Amino acid sequence: MLKYIYMGNTVGSTNSNFCNFPRNNFESYILGLWCADGFIRTSSVGISNTYIDLIKIFYKFLANKFTKNRLRLVIYGNNKLMRNKYLHLKGVVDTHSFSKKAKHIGYHLYVNSRSLVRALAKLKASPSRAINSNNIYAYFAGRFDGDGSISLDFHRDCRISYGSKLQAQIDFKMLRISGYKLAKVYEYRKAKTYVLYVSRYECLKFLSNIYRYSVKLQKLGFVPRRDLISTYKV
Repeated sequence: MLKYIYMGNTVGSTNSNFCNFPRNNFESYILGLWCADGFIRTSSVGISNTYIDLIKIFYKFLANKFTKNRLRLVIYGNNKLMRNKYLHLKGVVDTHSFSKKAKHIGYHLYVNSRSLVRALAKLKASPSRAINSNNIYAYFAGRFDGDGSISLDFHRDCRISYGSKLQAQIDFKMLRISGYKLAKVYEYRKAKTYVLYVSRYECLKFLSNIYRYSVKLQKLGFVPRRDLISTYKV
């Protein structure tokens, strides 16, 4: 069972005012996850992923802000994949989109909300305005779960991928301010991606700090080291 703790009073809320978003560590995680895997389509906002646990977490966030019949789930897959069991979210309207080339079932969860579109678009352009010493590791856990990876021994190749150079540089600066002096950003021109690397000398500290929020690390069986958990204040 996952040990992820939803921080703050989010259960049962029907408040769709996002002026103070993110208000807690759970919403900071959601911001990081959406920055990694999210999209905006005019007045709709959501995430796309093949990882069911991440879809479920984003669903919990949306279901606490909107009535479930406002949420939409598009399920992508080929005929063979669709014969297997796939995710169904109670109360959410879902549709199927078939693709012969699909290798995994993919999910596209979204809601039509101009207020959420405005809030997330504003924060993606400048996440540092809402991220501080209290929520920085929840934010990076969301980023890591969405677009991060690590070697099987948890010591090497700790990275987060970005499609935007600006986004990579913003997160790089936040990491450096938080004490990760060896972090670097590399550009991969052929892949048209930018990668933020955490040095192997700082890797265990970073993973230990994001662990309590990271579904990916908990699934991989990473064990945090208490002596490496940071108390550094931004």
